[in-house]
Amino acid sequence: MARTRGQRLAGAGAAALLTALGTVVTFGGATPVAAAGGRQAAGAQLTAEHIMNTYYIPRYRASAPDAGPTEYRIGLKATGRAANGKPLTVKNVKVTIDLAALKGKARVAWENTGSHCKRSGFVMTCALGDIQQGALFTPFNLLPEPNAALGPAGDMNITVTSTNAPTVRHTTHVVMGAPVLTARQSKPLTEVQPGSELRVTPAFGNKGDTAIDDSFLVLLTAEEATLRTQYGNCRYDKAVAPTKALCELPGPLPAGAAVETDGPLTAVVDKTAMYGKVHYTVLRAHDPLDNTLLPASSPRGTGGPLGVRPVDGGGDDFTPSAYWKAEMAGGTLDFSTNQINDLQAVGFTIKGKIGQVVDTQVPYPRNFKGGLIRVQLPADVSLVPIKEGDHPSEDSYCGYAPQGNGLVHCYGILDRSTYLRARIDKRVPGAQGSVSADSDPAIDPNQENNTAPVKVEYVG
Repeated sequence: MARTRGQRLAGAGAAALLTALGTVVTFGGATPVAAAGGRQAAGAQLTAEHIMNTYYIPRYRASAPDAGPTEYRIGLKATGRAANGKPLTVKNVKVTIDLAALKGKARVAWENTGSHCKRSGFVMTCALGDIQQGALFTPFNLLPEPNAALGPAGDMNITVTSTNAPTVRHTTHVVMGAPVLTARQSKPLTEVQPGSELRVTPAFGNKGDTAIDDSFLVLLTAEEATLRTQYGNCRYDKAVAPTKALCELPGPLPAGAAVETDGPLTAVVDKTAMYGKVHYTVLRAHDPLDNTLLPASSPRGTGGPLGVRPVDGGGDDFTPSAYWKAEMAGGTLDFSTNQINDLQAVGFTIKGKIGQVVDTQVPYPRNFKGGLIRVQLPADVSLVPIKEGDHPSEDSYCGYAPQGNGLVHCYGILDRSTYLRARIDKRVPGAQGSVSADSDPAIDPNQENNTAPVKVEYVG
């Protein structure tokens, strides 16, 4: 989420913006009413998103009294539809924030007048007007008072009212002092064998001055690899060959402590992988990123639970997030395989009607550095030569090879697209050609995958 202050209302991009911190708190609307055609009408409703359940305010530093203001964001989403199915506007939305718990502990360093926010004593109100889709805004920044003691400071109560939707209420627990989540970083791996297993052991610590009392979520994502469904307290995005896992691990995590999982999370490298990564993010379970969560119905692992064990987290390899220091941290295992020099041809299909002239993009082989691509046309498919200037200058077209015999040369220029213009002369069941490119056998011993099939799909 961009660190942009201010109000964002009813824009087409508002839904995309609603992906920041905070659990989703939904409050009921009017009883659905049957509409014409069986559609259900739901009265105007507001969903409160991205309102933290626990709000940490870093301790005062005499050396930098105005440093590190703590932003507090609120995200709102308008829901509900009319009987005709059209979305309803929530009208005259007003957000009221009771800051009384912060008296003597924190001060408002900045208030968002651009979102029509005004403060009277320890009560702030923000008049947002009508919300057609969503609003994401920062009502204030806070700085700690010099004498504020570490620990719980009380509750901050938020009330959202409108003229046509039920009231939304949320309570945020305010804590003076802040944890700083860190995650252990991994060194990249090279020459990894495709199909082999990578074992990742997430490790995270707290380099702040305040304990985290709740449990944790570890979100694991794999690129060019799939995950084993190992642990019963992990949910996976798919039952077979998942690429995303979400595990809940027990807390607390005192200040200065660090833990790692008591077992590895295993990823299997794809057979065609060249470069990939396994990334994990650690979040407080009380305040997850709502766009990272997997549904409760997601398949679970078949083994026992994944737990944690203490480790030394004081080293330089335990680092915090650049921005979300109290909320999350993450680590990445980058890998490259022993196939990074393996040129692999990519087959394609010429599709069209009998007698039709069609343009077909010639895909570049994997690990292709540019140069000549040879195409042997399928039976009864003819190249239609094209002159330079008869096509967009940013494209390249194939031409007959000097030796003929249906062989076509295509010059792959990496910043341009390469096309084959051909005519499908007649139907030949099973017709198949080939596409190939050359590589140096000294660094690419697997020469068999330098050639791939070119097929024909007859339409009509």
